[in-house]
Amino acid sequence: MGVMSAGEAEAFKVFEAEGWSARAGTYGGLTGAITGRLAESLLDAAGVRSDWRVLDVATGPGYVAGRAAARGARVVGVDLAEGMLELARQRVAGVELLRADAEQLPFDDASFDAVLGGFVINHLPHPQRALAEAARVLVSGGQVAFSVWDRPERMRVIGVVKEAIETAGVDRDALPAGGPDPYRCADEGEFRALLQGAGMVGVTVRTVELTHRIAGTEELVRGLLGSSVRTAALLRAQSAVARRRTMAALERTVEPYRTSDGALELPVSAKLASGGKR
Repeated sequence: MGVMSAGEAEAFKVFEAEGWSARAGTYGGLTGAITGRLAESLLDAAGVRSDWRVLDVATGPGYVAGRAAARGARVVGVDLAEGMLELARQRVAGVELLRADAEQLPFDDASFDAVLGGFVINHLPHPQRALAEAARVLVSGGQVAFSVWDRPERMRVIGVVKEAIETAGVDRDALPAGGPDPYRCADEGEFRALLQGAGMVGVTVRTVELTHRIAGTEELVRGLLGSSVRTAALLRAQSAVARRRTMAALERTVEPYRTSDGALELPVSAKLASGGKR
């Protein structure tokens, strides 16, 4: 996708913040269940230790923030979605939680030993600004770690539904205009360059893989409706006829992942990038 105008970027941020707030209560049903399993990998990539000052960007329900606090870190979590912050306040103790934009952080220079961002870069209109902000608030020698979803052909929880929707058709005029490329940083070179462009050194990008079990196609679609924003918007933009075609296509698409008891075991793949500030 091309460069977003300031108006498009702001409209997309509002769309996302409202969408994630609305799904705070159901996020853990699917997407959150997966991101929660990947939280420790993010902490390990940054080497988070006791007494570190840690910033968790787009904290959501606080999965990463809570685990960082459990390691003895002093943690601040930020998010644009007030509904997610309310949920995090209920779930996580010992973490300061604030509404803030990853692209314009309200902190002084050199405030943190580590900045973490689990599955946020793919949602940002200007990810390079978020990395520049992360670098700004880091101390010299501080660490960053960010994760994004891999492409749909490898991140099958999203991929099988996306392919079924494309087969059935969708009214794209019903969707918000613009939006960043959600898979830009699935390219390891792009992800590495993003961190290096913010001045990070020793940058590494690796793939993290696991398998997630889901009871069936109805549960998969229900889970994405309750724990995604853009994919849920695609589903809701379909007519009743197109939705039925989607479900029929989905049944065919998931067949390779169906177990003997009828459940689905879907591959999950994410890219995890980390580096340090000079």
